[in-house]
Amino acid sequence: MTKLSFRLLPSLTAAAFVAAAGTALADNVLRLGQTATLPNLDPFVLAPAYEPMVNNVYDTLTRYDGNMSPEPRLAESWEFSDDGLTLTLKLREGVAFHSGKAFTSADVRASFDYVVNPDNGALIRGFAQRITALETPDDHAVVMTFEAPFPGVFDLFELFYIIDGESSGDFGQTANGTGPFTVASHEPGTLTRLDRNAGYWNGAPSLEAVEIVTAPNQQAALLSLRSGELDLVTELGWVDVLPFSRDGDFVTGSAPSGVAHDLSLNLKVPALQNPKVREAIDLALDRERIAKLFFGSDAKTWCLPYHPNSIAYFEEYDNCEFDLGKAKAALEASGESLPIELKILTSTEIRTEYTTIAEILQADLQPIGINLTIENVDAVGYRSTYVDRRDYEIASHAFGRAGKDPSALLETTVVFRPDGNITGYENPAYSEAVKAGGSTPVLEERRAAYREVARIFREDRFILPIIPRVRLFVSQDEVSSVGWSADGFAIFENAEISE
Repeated sequence: MTKLSFRLLPSLTAAAFVAAAGTALADNVLRLGQTATLPNLDPFVLAPAYEPMVNNVYDTLTRYDGNMSPEPRLAESWEFSDDGLTLTLKLREGVAFHSGKAFTSADVRASFDYVVNPDNGALIRGFAQRITALETPDDHAVVMTFEAPFPGVFDLFELFYIIDGESSGDFGQTANGTGPFTVASHEPGTLTRLDRNAGYWNGAPSLEAVEIVTAPNQQAALLSLRSGELDLVTELGWVDVLPFSRDGDFVTGSAPSGVAHDLSLNLKVPALQNPKVREAIDLALDRERIAKLFFGSDAKTWCLPYHPNSIAYFEEYDNCEFDLGKAKAALEASGESLPIELKILTSTEIRTEYTTIAEILQADLQPIGINLTIENVDAVGYRSTYVDRRDYEIASHAFGRAGKDPSALLETTVVFRPDGNITGYENPAYSEAVKAGGSTPVLEERRAAYREVARIFREDRFILPIIPRVRLFVSQDEVSSVGWSADGFAIFENAEISE
């Protein structure tokens, strides 16, 4: 199949995007299309736009295999002390950054210092602070100390990307990692090209390069996939995938995803401080309709922010229902003057599903007495409003880390962490239960703590989980061996494009 090259300018329309094809592509270059704009190369932002980049430019100390067991990466081996308070890691020798500089324990130290510095905004900062001391006895040894046992430490390592200690923090146009691909060029909102790292410690990748291309919308990306200008598109709905599943020129499939959709309720907003208003919104949230619309037969709904096989899941608190009659009654019992005027923040550029959820909720809230105005902004504006300024009322959002140890979810994500929660939620009992669940290796004690988390979570309703995402993708049939992390981030280390 002939594949064509193109370069998209941010102002191009969908038609111009398809028409931007030029000369035939060089062999062995995989082009991935996504609608989210990649503004920089910071591995600790962990927004959707960054997912195809992080595990290909950077390495981690360990990575989960398909059975969720940690396997060696930059750490060759590790050993816990008997009391579980110390972890000693032996680092891999002979590893070089893309600049040619040798990787040493000093870079692990520098990466840690960058993550825990509040000025850098690393989303894993709270989790990393469970490490109370980090020592580097020699160039290839790291000793980490914890205040309490840390059963979720390998979840931290999954997202603890190692950066060059001499250039940490300069992520605007370049990135000096140790991963299988180097950054050849980066044009925010257009295209990021990653070239093969011929000196990669785990063997040079088969692909010559990976190009992460920004599409103006999902339909433009699918048209370019159909015409051969793109090789892979992920983050699709089942309606998008269905036509490709009947075409032998394409491969469709699903990958692990630790992502789930939610509604974030800003408790600084007077009306949302009222628990009856939050209850009414929860009762008016048609999770079943949303799930089937997005993922068809793969659809599931969530009231709690984790899969039923999680140690933090309790069936009695998986108690959501869609009932507009009860929602209206809760609203009338709130004592608020009706109708209530609220705004919901969304970004079609990040995920089209954000806006679909907002539209469904808007239609269902209006009859019960809430007028919901939709504010649809670009990806940069969304992050600025939601994360930086927290100047929103309700936000259509998606959180990660839902498929791993509950401590990773509850201690690191902006939506659930007790300290600096995105909603402004504060509850000492919640904080204590989250801390207890993540600080003991004893399963029964962890379960008891997380039961209390579930009770408080469903009672206070500061975040409303909706559905887990299924990471559906379509690729050209020549593409094979794309890997996926436990969070569903693409890994191109072993990917191939056949003749």
